[in-house]
Amino acid sequence: MKIKTRIISLIMFGITCLFIASFIASRELNDAYGEYSAQESIIAHSTAWTSNMDIEFEDKLLVYDPIVGAYENIPFWDHSSVDPFARGDNSNPLFDALKSKNGDIISDLMSSIFINDLESEQLTFAVAYDKRGLQLYCESGPFVVGVDPCSESASPDYFLSFGAFAKALQKGSTRKIVTIKDVDEREPLSINDTLSFALTDGGGEVYGIVVLGRNITESLEDFAENFELEAALVAGGEVLTIGDYYGEERPEELTKLIRDSLKYSGDAQTFEYSYINNELQMRSSSIPLSNSLRASDLRILLFDDQSELLSKLSSSSQQSQIVFAGVSLIILALIFVITSSSFNRILEAITALERMGEGDLSETELSRGFLSSQKDEVGRLQKAINEYRLHLVDAEVQRKDRSKRRDERDEIMFEKMSALSEQLEGDARSLLVNDIDEMREALSSGTDAQKEEASIDVMAKAFSKMSDEVGTLIDARTRDLVVAKDEINSSIRYAAKLQNALLPKMFPGDIDINVEWRPRDLVGGDIYFIKDLPDRVYIAVVDCTGHGVPGAFLSIIARSHLDKAITPDDYQSAGAYLSKVHQLLKDTLNRADQKNTSEEGFDGGVCIYYRSERRLEFAGAKASIFQVKVDGATETGGDRKSVGSTRMKEDFEYTTRVINDSNGAFVMLTDGITDVMSEEERPIAFGRRRVLKLLQQTADKSPKNIVQSIMKSVDLYRGGAPFRDDLTLLAFSLNAEIPKRDTQVLEDTI
Repeated sequence: MKIKTRIISLIMFGITCLFIASFIASRELNDAYGEYSAQESIIAHSTAWTSNMDIEFEDKLLVYDPIVGAYENIPFWDHSSVDPFARGDNSNPLFDALKSKNGDIISDLMSSIFINDLESEQLTFAVAYDKRGLQLYCESGPFVVGVDPCSESASPDYFLSFGAFAKALQKGSTRKIVTIKDVDEREPLSINDTLSFALTDGGGEVYGIVVLGRNITESLEDFAENFELEAALVAGGEVLTIGDYYGEERPEELTKLIRDSLKYSGDAQTFEYSYINNELQMRSSSIPLSNSLRASDLRILLFDDQSELLSKLSSSSQQSQIVFAGVSLIILALIFVITSSSFNRILEAITALERMGEGDLSETELSRGFLSSQKDEVGRLQKAINEYRLHLVDAEVQRKDRSKRRDERDEIMFEKMSALSEQLEGDARSLLVNDIDEMREALSSGTDAQKEEASIDVMAKAFSKMSDEVGTLIDARTRDLVVAKDEINSSIRYAAKLQNALLPKMFPGDIDINVEWRPRDLVGGDIYFIKDLPDRVYIAVVDCTGHGVPGAFLSIIARSHLDKAITPDDYQSAGAYLSKVHQLLKDTLNRADQKNTSEEGFDGGVCIYYRSERRLEFAGAKASIFQVKVDGATETGGDRKSVGSTRMKEDFEYTTRVINDSNGAFVMLTDGITDVMSEEERPIAFGRRRVLKLLQQTADKSPKNIVQSIMKSVDLYRGGAPFRDDLTLLAFSLNAEIPKRDTQVLEDTI
């Protein structure tokens, strides 16, 4: 068989194989696209469903949350609230009814709260229990799908462990998916998105538990209509469609899709998936009902039509195959013509080589074929014959060039080793220098082949040596860094002791003061300042810009200026005092950096207590003071300007707030308290409103109890999350009698 025939046969075989591979690749591409589309479906459907559920929950249920709900609904759950159930004894009749378990009154009051939302189907049901699980109230909407939660046969899943359910609610409201079964098995399972919370008095005693629910069937029905798909719920081994809840007959196609989807889940051993059923031309997707639940417990089956997509993919595959077959035939014809012409010229070249072998070195001119050129194989063959003589010359030039590059490479290696030896000391340096000399000697003699082999051996040895010595240098540098780190940490710990030493340790005898001071790091930017003079007392709580060491340095400067600004013989109002501190701090920062444009300074408040008048003055820079009395708590705010800010004029005057009523306790704090975040997926700051509410609800109004109560609430609110900022909390109250004190002792406490 001629070579030409073999080549053409191989080309035809290759084209056939390529066609088959293209067909398979097209099928695999279609499958991959279908798989990609399925994965995109999981993401899109999961995101859309979760978003829809969250929006429905916030709009319909969260508005009744006792902490973060709608403002008009919060007083319902506050035992001290008299609105909207006001009566003569200033108590909340709902809590009285719960305490006495008066079912009629409870039903009337709870119905008045929820009746509108129940009738408008904003809520599906509302239930109230005592702390032991006795149902005190239950009301459902007019159109309940599935099990009526208020029927005698209804069995919510939290009844299985009501004690644990009630205990968990003492920590705050809870959102969860609740399934309600029909013990008589007459109605299909009801699945509800619920909000549960406990009603407690000021001492934390639980009066009752409220559970609000919204059946997700309506949301799922809307979801199916919006996405133009069929939907089903999987709860345990039971599958329910929207039609099942309305007593509709299930279509045969939907039944088969559900059966195939459950089989796919079992075969793949997964509960979250999406795939395309080519037989039914539908995509089956399985997503969790809620992010807080496993897909094996509760999930949604979604079925959407993919006939259009599959039709497009099939058409595209067929078109690609047709185009490929046509192009292959054209290429095959061209190859036949070109190879025939080329092989004729190759035969002429072989004849010319045979003549050269016989000694005929005359130049031979070969014929030109179809689409031939001097750069094709035959032309290159002719050129190779004419340049054969020059090959030997080029080979010698290349040999010399390789030898030169090898010598340059070896020299660079020796330079690097010499530079490394300069970094070493003692015996290590001497040994490396000796190794360099030995390597140079090994490369100084022999043939090119011997030198090349010796060069490779020397390179391996050199890299090994340099690796060992570099490792030694790295170890030495690492030890130096560890020592430096220990010195820095020791310095910071000493700085923390110095900063702590600047804080007041002794307080005026006629003022009851309690303080909680926590820096986020070893040192921080928060400080508190107390200076006791014969006729008045200065109390300040300051939050300087920054954390750690920079904040600590700034806090020391701020404390110095707070002390410097006090003139015992010259009366200053609280606002004038804070303005003077602002001038001193701004002047210090400008002298430290003439081009300073940053926002160094501090936020905080200053309170001055005048003993003879039993009067307080307050001035604040983005800070407030809280007054806590038996009948409640109030907040007095300061100016919205920071002390020392580059955006403020040096002569800015802070406002003085006069507090003539000195009864009760006073609280000052930094934003390290209010900025504490919860552990939720969407965290919420602790906030001033929550602080004010805690102060109102605190039974014991002593400074010590106030500080302990707030810090306990803050620690519970943040959970295991770290503090984001330094925090300072100071509470004080004024004693009725002012004891006589020694002036010298007073000076020693400053």
